[in-house]
Amino acid sequence: MMRKSILRDMDACINCKACIIACQVKQMSRPYPVSRAIAEGKGLNLIIRVYQCGPEIRGDRVHQSFVSIACMHCEDAPCIKVCPTSAIFKDTQTRITLVDRQICIGCKLCLWVCPYGATSFDEDGKLVLCDLCIDRLREGKKTACEAACQAGAIFVGTPEEIAELQARKAVERIDRGIVY
Repeated sequence: MMRKSILRDMDACINCKACIIACQVKQMSRPYPVSRAIAEGKGLNLIIRVYQCGPEIRGDRVHQSFVSIACMHCEDAPCIKVCPTSAIFKDTQTRITLVDRQICIGCKLCLWVCPYGATSFDEDGKLVLCDLCIDRLREGKKTACEAACQAGAIFVGTPEEIAELQARKAVERIDRGIVY
């Protein structure tokens, strides 16, 4: 299996939170189905969080978007470098960032260095990371969040596939007159 990365398209996200629920069901996190706390993203250590940007007026148009945040599986992940127990590591085949929660001591150094603010901690204070549904990828399936995304805003692929998709989307935005 090749290296995998994730693209979350904030232009396409409709804030349905299907990715959050799919992730929680896959990870067997409680509570589910969706409760008000999950729907609002408060009070839980979510692996995926969705933030609202806007609405704001630009020219004569109202713009609003949503940003989905989870582990970005950085190639040169700073969390790996600072982990004193080496609980955070890369899968050698996929380069997905993983955590061995058995040896995580909950020091939260990873929280301080994550450039995306994507760290979450369980009720025991141990790191919980998106594992990019590595078991599903090995079976040739989509990740739970990608499969559940009603808007097609989540894409998991090789870095080359993601770069090509981002380039196409940039051209589409320019063609539609949407410039940030």
